Amino acid sequence: MLISRRFSTLGLLITLAALVAGCASVSGSGEYNRSYDFSGLERTAVVSVDGIGGQAARDQVASMFNQALLGRGYSPIERSQIKEVLSEQDFSRSAVTSASGAARAGEILNVDSVVLVNVPEFGDDMSMSAQMVDVQNGTILWSASGSARSGADMTRRAGQILGAIGGGIIGAEVGDDSGTGAIIGGVGGAVGGGIAGDALSKQRQEQTAVLVDQLTQSLPERGQGGS
Repeated sequence: MLISRRFSTLGLLITLAALVAGCASVSGSGEYNRSYDFSGLERTAVVSVDGIGGQAARDQVASMFNQALLGRGYSPIERSQIKEVLSEQDFSRSAVTSASGAARAGEILNVDSVVLVNVPEFGDDMSMSAQMVDVQNGTILWSASGSARSGADMTRRAGQILGAIGGGIIGAEVGDDSGTGAIIGGVGGAVGGGIAGDALSKQRQEQTAVLVDQLTQSLPERGQGGS
């Protein structure tokens, strides 16, 4: 009888796990300006993460985008540097949520492009959109949107992404002149849970990592694009 109950319980757990895994999903798509030469872009900055809770969570989302941008060949500015420069110029957070405002911020930061992120839905179902804007004329160069639902499948996929990002902590040890080591180190620290307070939970980190990865797949690698 005891063995039978154990097998029944095991069967129930397996069934529940399968249901949770079945609920896990991620979808997203994007498009970029196919007449634009992306080889001219190098320095970029994630200047706005809107629609999500506190500062710590916004920093984590921005850090994930920084990691993705590095993987596509771009050179993102470290988050703390962006906040410091914009604060010195009295640039409010709301001023950079539009393409024109973000472009002005990009001029101050001396970057080629800026990235704006919006997270209008943040829960078991998560949605996100992102845009890359040319600093010179405010033209939208790339736009993507998607959604994700948490679950076992997402956990497995996110493990690889978060593991790669967390491994970037060693980048802080590199100390090269470009500052890339500091950027990667900052990414690892933020995603690895170094930020206290209103930081993302493990489940939300998984959702975000997978969705950011999904969206940025539609961003051309630096050097691609152009007629």
